[in-house]
Amino acid sequence: MADPAAPMTAMWIAPLLLLPLVGAPLLMRPPFRRFSGASAIVLSGTVGAVFVSLVMTLLSLAGARWNVSVIAAAATLFAWGFSQLPAFSPEPAAPADGDRGGAMSRLAAVVSAAAVGASALAAHLGTATSPDLFFFWGTKAQQFAAAQGIDVAWLKAPFHGFLHPYYPPLATNLGAFASMTAGRFSWEGALWTFPLLVAALAVGLPGTLDGSRSRSAAAAALAVSAVALVGIRASVAGNADAPLVVFEALAAAVLQRRDAGDASLQWLGGLLLAGAAATKVEGLAFALAVSALALRHEGARPTLRTAGRLLGPTALTLAAWFAFGAARRLFHEYSEYGPFAELHLDHLRSVLAAIAASLGATARGLPWIVPALVLAAGGRIARAARVPLGAAGALVVFLVFAYLHMGSDPSTWISWSAARVLMPVPVLFALALAADGPPASSSPR
Repeated sequence: MADPAAPMTAMWIAPLLLLPLVGAPLLMRPPFRRFSGASAIVLSGTVGAVFVSLVMTLLSLAGARWNVSVIAAAATLFAWGFSQLPAFSPEPAAPADGDRGGAMSRLAAVVSAAAVGASALAAHLGTATSPDLFFFWGTKAQQFAAAQGIDVAWLKAPFHGFLHPYYPPLATNLGAFASMTAGRFSWEGALWTFPLLVAALAVGLPGTLDGSRSRSAAAAALAVSAVALVGIRASVAGNADAPLVVFEALAAAVLQRRDAGDASLQWLGGLLLAGAAATKVEGLAFALAVSALALRHEGARPTLRTAGRLLGPTALTLAAWFAFGAARRLFHEYSEYGPFAELHLDHLRSVLAAIAASLGATARGLPWIVPALVLAAGGRIARAARVPLGAAGALVVFLVFAYLHMGSDPSTWISWSAARVLMPVPVLFALALAADGPPASSSPR
């Protein structure tokens, strides 16, 4: 018997699959011919998502109601205007010679396909369903679509405090955009974003990395497998963790490249970092860490212009979001667990123990252990690997810092959150394996 929900699920997913058309004016520019066609499509989709969410936030800030056609047209115009910057005119340098991949690339493709299939099966069976999808991500997207804008009165209601009004808007904005296009919110469609995003990583990562094809394919397969396994076991389908890891993985892949000093790639990396910062709170910590690391990456001169390219898009997206929060007296900072500088250091041991227990309970910790062991066994680590490895360390420090803000014992909170919020870490370990260039121990050129 046919699934009666299938047509609505497809209608809800369709506008998200068309996001590459929004970002296409930018990714069709000459500097991005260095990427494979599949990677360019995925990168276009992520850039399109950033612009769509930004337009929706700006419309709400201006007090205008959302309209699907207006949003899509304005976001595409944003991408086109961005593409006219001088940085996007030069042709890319000729790519370095690499192997053809051969058997290793084919094996990696099979592994990635199996990971995507497993995540799709989990979404279909509901075993990867996220409680947070029902608590706030999906609930907010559904309400915003019905209101044709960010519903301030609804968010201000005292009994809606659990909806986290200050959370960055990208995931809920895109959910509302899909819902307005389809005619209503689709809970099944939201669940299917998980395997679709895993597939986006499987398709987009190998051609974004600039190492040998076999090495890039193997690193991508390891990253995709880790995301699929953690996502299934930690129940992330439909929440913002899967889109966050896509933005973070692609940003790290772009900014660890040997040609990351090119202005066009710095702008692209900056847009991907903006997507991460607009998706979840920890995305901002990631964006700041990666930008600082990329400034020191070989080929990138640490200038104000470089910093502007890397952090300018994040500043724009978050300025729009916080301007909206301040103008509507809804929020003015990321806050929930206490003042920023108030730490409960007496909880440090229990926090670390709870994190270890949470990771250990998620497929016995294999998604983190295996990439770490492969990285350690690889021996040679290129200088470019400082970008993903430094970002992984920064994420761990930030999340421990966040857990230490809770006045009471945070062990329960950590038990159901640590595995999914640390999902980017094994991905970043895998990307470090693909970093090319001289080893970290060699002298700078």
